[in-house]
Amino acid sequence: MPYLSTGASIGRNSRFYNLTRQDRNELGGIEYRSLKLLLKVVVAYYFGVHLIGAIGLVGWILHADSKYAAHLDEFAQDKIWWAFYTSQTAICNLGFTLTPDSMVFFQDSPWVMFWLSLLTFAGNTLYPVFLRSILWTMSKITPRGSSIQEPLQFLLTHPRRCYALLFPGGTTWALFGIIIGLNFLGTLILLVLDLHNPEFTHLTPAQRVAAAFFQSAAARHTGAASFTLSKLSPGAQFTLLVMMYISAFPIAMSIRSSNMYEEKSLGYYAQDPTYNEDRGASYLFQHMQKQLGFDLWYIFLGLFCLSISEATKLADPNQPAFSFFAIFFEVVSAYGGVGLTLGYPDITSALSTKFTTFGKVVMCAMMLRGRHRGMPYGLDRAIMLPDERLVERSA
Repeated sequence: MPYLSTGASIGRNSRFYNLTRQDRNELGGIEYRSLKLLLKVVVAYYFGVHLIGAIGLVGWILHADSKYAAHLDEFAQDKIWWAFYTSQTAICNLGFTLTPDSMVFFQDSPWVMFWLSLLTFAGNTLYPVFLRSILWTMSKITPRGSSIQEPLQFLLTHPRRCYALLFPGGTTWALFGIIIGLNFLGTLILLVLDLHNPEFTHLTPAQRVAAAFFQSAAARHTGAASFTLSKLSPGAQFTLLVMMYISAFPIAMSIRSSNMYEEKSLGYYAQDPTYNEDRGASYLFQHMQKQLGFDLWYIFLGLFCLSISEATKLADPNQPAFSFFAIFFEVVSAYGGVGLTLGYPDITSALSTKFTTFGKVVMCAMMLRGRHRGMPYGLDRAIMLPDERLVERSA
């Protein structure tokens, strides 16, 4: 790098070698300036996405068909408040809605379905893509002599030294391709398997695609629904279950492919012969195997506990909504941090509201454990300045 001595070299995942004292001071300075710039960009991104998301829905609801405002009036909800609330729940990937039917009533509005899908991506799995795109755009439009040009180049060249959710260019493109591919596959399966389903047939082709696209995106993030899930085909329900389970995989694999994230401090680690990063597909496959083995036993433990606590209801033929698949769907939804549910007849809440007290405690445990499955086994320090202690450790 131009600001370091000629003897300095860069290793795997932006690890620096052969640094002089002056180099360490200079590197610490550029990292500090980069972090300050990154903080401003992240804060502006957070509030900017919320503002733009609300504007997109406010503009729509003010000029949309009056039936949507009438639907909100049935539940005593102001349409402007609905726009701000709904945009925020999509960005924060919560799935809370002000109407008991989630987003089913709005399924015939392609704009709402598309806009909420975009906000869903911006707040979760495509956040690293949007963030790097913003930094790259800033680097292109700012003058070369600008004071922020050097921090921008450092963030783009050595992203994982500064932020766990900012990836190198190749990893970012791979993440983008995986997310788009998963969403396309989920949308296609929903459209094909439920081609003649009454849930779809009353919609125009454009409305079907938009609603299926939103449902595919929501299955990995928000937990909102554009269809009554219990009325979808079994194949579509199973597809949503799989999508919920792998919801954390794309970003988790991106983090691990750009650094030995688990059990290692960011950027400073010993060589591990069990992982060969030179073989990208094999490397990711090993990580996926480890993630699967780590996750599955929690899910099956939760299923075992619920099969005992809800045994009476499962065996009752007068309660067909209590099936083993429905409980499996509920557990995976909780563990994936999504919140989709097949529901229960005559109520507007999730199937888990009919569980026993012990069953609800199990669901709470599944949500808490699943929410943290993307965390490392050890503390991941977002940045470690190259001080003397690190020099001694890496020697």
